[in-house]
Amino acid sequence: MAARFRTRSLTVALPLLAVAGAPLAPDTSTRAVVKAAAEYVAEYQPQLTAVVADEVYAQQIVVQAPRDPDMPRLRHMRSEVFFMFAPATHHWMAIRDVIELDGVVLRDRPDLRDALQTLPAPDVAAKFKQYNSRFNIGRTFRNFNEPTLSLLVLDAQHRGRFSFSRKRVERTSDAVLVTMAFEEKDTPTLIHDPSRGRVFAKGELTVEAGTGRIRRTRLTAKNDAVRLELTTEYSHDARLGIWVPTLFREDYEHGVEPRSRGFDRSSDHERISCEARYRNFRRFETSVRIK
Repeated sequence: MAARFRTRSLTVALPLLAVAGAPLAPDTSTRAVVKAAAEYVAEYQPQLTAVVADEVYAQQIVVQAPRDPDMPRLRHMRSEVFFMFAPATHHWMAIRDVIELDGVVLRDRPDLRDALQTLPAPDVAAKFKQYNSRFNIGRTFRNFNEPTLSLLVLDAQHRGRFSFSRKRVERTSDAVLVTMAFEEKDTPTLIHDPSRGRVFAKGELTVEAGTGRIRRTRLTAKNDAVRLELTTEYSHDARLGIWVPTLFREDYEHGVEPRSRGFDRSSDHERISCEARYRNFRRFETSVRIK
């Protein structure tokens, strides 16, 4: 075998030199991808803090039984959304200043920019979540809709409660993308139901091998009454020089579908779909009290 290599060394040498100059393929093992993604998220948390974007948000009641004739089936909102990460509590916040509701400008609304300068951001987030929840349609209660929620799976404080496994590897023109499945195994859970307690989450992360950059997230969770799915897609923003959430979809289902075997006529069934699109990302230029 050695002799054969020597006699053909002249023809083999050039391809070998070309291969030697090519970049090494990134490590796509579960351990390497999770490590890279966790490091990326740690750097990303301050990068997407004190950032504001324009949001167009649509809600739709897809199914509702029994139907409430006084409840709108569609709702459209236009808002400014302030993104930030609170390092003290290791949680993301997406604080909405709803400017327009179903085509009508809201005149008498709280001053979010002033509140962010005078109160700690977590207090502002809680205040505006309560205020904005009145704009939700449907019977299914929900007071969280942060597009960056799934990134907490990779945060140092939460990551140990999750298991990870590689599902697939895809080579695109600009990156090697690895889809990682995750599942929450321990408490405290990311999502908490005030009446039923802990709600375990699972889902998928689409990660660039090597850089750890997050391209897409999908999180699902369910308890006895409600099932939810949250999907976020990220795109590069030239102004900020980082990847930002540009599309966020929420799906909620409550109760048992009427056509299913377990349906009881006395029970409710509802399915709600929401979609938010974000653009015009920029830095919030005044000081924000973040804890």
